[in-house]
Amino acid sequence: MIAADAQFRLTANAAAAAFASSPPYIAYKTDVVIDVPSMHQHKVVSRAVESRTKDDYAVLQDLPSGQRQYAHSFPLIPTFDALSYFRVTFNGNRRDLLSYVEPGDPLTFKDPRETSHADVVIVSLRFYHASYAADTTDAVAHIEMDALPTLTQGNRSDFYIHDVYVDTATNLPTRVVYIGPTTTFTCDYEVVQTHWLVRHVTYVHTFYGPLRIGRVTATADATNGDFAFPAAPSDPKLVSAP
Repeated sequence: MIAADAQFRLTANAAAAAFASSPPYIAYKTDVVIDVPSMHQHKVVSRAVESRTKDDYAVLQDLPSGQRQYAHSFPLIPTFDALSYFRVTFNGNRRDLLSYVEPGDPLTFKDPRETSHADVVIVSLRFYHASYAADTTDAVAHIEMDALPTLTQGNRSDFYIHDVYVDTATNLPTRVVYIGPTTTFTCDYEVVQTHWLVRHVTYVHTFYGPLRIGRVTATADATNGDFAFPAAPSDPKLVSAP
């Protein structure tokens, strides 16, 4: 088995390539469970969603026969690449639940051997220390990621990559876990008709009051299914501009 940091670089590149080859449209059903125990709140939101993946423009239909609206995918677009630069907006209420995952550039790595003339090239990750967990197998690599001060110092982010599970046959992640002092964010993936998609996502965030007096923890747990990849959208408003 190759070194853990080398496996991570291969996995990030594979995820970026899978995202780049996303289908133009995706339709799916999502069931989202929202829990705020300290406020005795428990809700289930079910929606049918059809999205234009190029810019994440979607039509959302509350099930079985509720409101229809146009917005970003709910709770996030299934073609989402968790090994990328992104930001989650979440305030725990029903309407804005995981209301938007602001996308960024994919995380990719170039092979330095392509431009180096040295006999030996030693490569390591700049922002993380990667190592294999004890449950790693030949089929599924579990990479534990330790964020380094070069990443965390002066960084306003409140969570970082902590675990990456990899299908070693494809180098694609099957699970990506982010952890921070107030946040846990987990994406579980599945390949459906050759497309690498988020099947399940969990977001847990703790909100603190002024001077950190009082806190509220909210959990959003979403399961996606019934995936379809239409060549053309059923709603004319989703047709891409020429």
